[in-house]
Amino acid sequence: MVSFLRFLYLIFGIVGLVVLVYRVIDTFPDINPIDVLVIAVPDMLFFFLAYKTYPAKSTVRRYRY
Repeated sequence: MVSFLRFLYLIFGIVGLVVLVYRVIDTFPDINPIDVLVIAVPDMLFFFLAYKTYPAKSTVRRYRY
């Protein structure tokens, strides 16, 4: 289930980036920063959620000599 959610979050993030690039290329001379933020902030949220679904790293014991 977790890997499915990770895959879903990554797909949504990548689709959002494609939409963002298309929007920037489409409106190149007059790029609206609000439109860019409205697309980019949810993309960052999806990539963050995909990152949070990765399993925790095992703790490594470090010895001081």
